[in-house]
Amino acid sequence: MDNIIMLFACLAIRMGLRRFKRVPEDAHTSINAFIIQISLPALTLLQVHAVSLDPSLLYAVLMPCLLFAASALLFWPVGNALKLPRTATGALIVVGGLGNTSFIGLPMIESFYGPSKMPIGIMIDQLGTYMVLSTVGILLICFFAGETISRREIARRIATFPPLIALIIAILLMPVTYPI
Repeated sequence: MDNIIMLFACLAIRMGLRRFKRVPEDAHTSINAFIIQISLPALTLLQVHAVSLDPSLLYAVLMPCLLFAASALLFWPVGNALKLPRTATGALIVVGGLGNTSFIGLPMIESFYGPSKMPIGIMIDQLGTYMVLSTVGILLICFFAGETISRREIARRIATFPPLIALIIAILLMPVTYPI
């Protein structure tokens, strides 16, 4: 529960700092970059090293795919029925179907289920949510925005995402004992 309190405290502090103009308007980009480039890969290397890879994990990893599909099945007809702009319908599908499993989800997993479940949360985040967002999610966003993106660009983004690279390295290093 301490993580949830910390999460809301940080949000409140950020709101206060922004209101009194104590941080630059784009400060979030630096913080997000640090989390994506350093913190999340480090957490992944540490936590996933000890995960037990068994078939039941596949169900958890596939859950973001199912949620995204359910979101599309719900919001696509709703968007059409309400005559929403294409971009709004696409945004509803993506936001309704994919959660912020890294920034919000991982602290919640640790708070509700304990640190022992963190590796499973990371696997769901990287192999589930991130992969759905980076493939089908991007394609859907482009479709609703009337834009295009190449398969090569999608593959490049996936292959160069630091937390995913860390996940692959952590899985490959499972037989190796980490020095403590």
